[in-house]
Amino acid sequence: EPMLHAFKASQQLRVGVRDVLGRQDIDETTAALSAIPEALLRLVVAHEERRLVARLGAPMAAATGEPAGPIVLAMGKFGGREMNYASDVDVVFLYDHDGMSFRHSPRGSAEGTTNAHFFAELAQRVARTFNTLGPRGRLYELDSRLRPSGRSGPPAVSLAEFARYLAPDGPAAVWERQALVKARIVVGGEAASAALREIIDHAVYGRTWSAAEIESIRQMRYRMEEGARATNLKRGPGGVVDIEFIVQALQLVHGQTLPCLRTPETLAGLVALHAAGLVHDERFDFLRRAYRTLRTIEGRLRLLDAAARHDFPAAPPEQRRLAHLLGHERPDRLVAEVQALTARTRAEFERVFNEIGCRLGEPAGTGQPR
Repeated sequence: EPMLHAFKASQQLRVGVRDVLGRQDIDETTAALSAIPEALLRLVVAHEERRLVARLGAPMAAATGEPAGPIVLAMGKFGGREMNYASDVDVVFLYDHDGMSFRHSPRGSAEGTTNAHFFAELAQRVARTFNTLGPRGRLYELDSRLRPSGRSGPPAVSLAEFARYLAPDGPAAVWERQALVKARIVVGGEAASAALREIIDHAVYGRTWSAAEIESIRQMRYRMEEGARATNLKRGPGGVVDIEFIVQALQLVHGQTLPCLRTPETLAGLVALHAAGLVHDERFDFLRRAYRTLRTIEGRLRLLDAAARHDFPAAPPEQRRLAHLLGHERPDRLVAEVQALTARTRAEFERVFNEIGCRLGEPAGTGQPR
């Protein structure tokens, strides 16, 4: 484990130096920061799987007798390759086939366990490696609550169970289907990954989204603001989440007929929407600039080791330090720029959701929480 922490520290330092020196833009920075836990996750999964096979035997598919294996789905910022310096690692643990694992005891008898038990233990071991608080802190905050049924569900689920959960008559909520826009497979065999991608595409894009469902997404966005300061650049009004929800709502509505929109990356999604003529030039230019600006400021706040890592600082000394890191000579102009940026972002958020509502046959919303 010390080697894992050392790898993370060295790689984050390399990214941070290039970031501060202006050698890479925010897109390259977040992609590089996302690649670090991805490499660690693959390493830890493989290591813990080998240990479990030695103890429990290799898991096999009941139907075919072929080897069964783990799949890890990256979600959220991790899925979109959009992690910042302090982002959580959101994942869903899956496995490709139900069945059994067997090993022969010294007495010659076969001992075994179900694949459900094998992969649940694998998921728990991986989570423990990432989340254990040691002398160097946690490796990462690994969160697997986006799995089917959340905390009350098993740590790992089979592809068959995942498909049942996401079926048109399954129990998956609107927000769970929306969250899968950000899904990206980071561990898994080729055949299993293809099967999972088909399940996700069918659940997210193989359906027609109603005006009521899109409005429920807007209302969920309002609820996310609860408990956040107005100056929170992520969850506050006009923050990064507004832009993410704009892009995701348009992907959900149009992704059924336009597969080119199906990407977990916010900026790539915005570019695809613009190329498809679904976001006009002025809106595209503004949203791209706003997203990059807000994400860059978030990153600098982390480098300042700010206690509230998403809140724009209120104290003038902190504003001066932040402005210096961003290359701004006038902190007051930076404050004014951020205020104007978030105000217009919220206005664009309301316009887009109203436009979608009208297109789907529902009168424009009030832009108010219900």
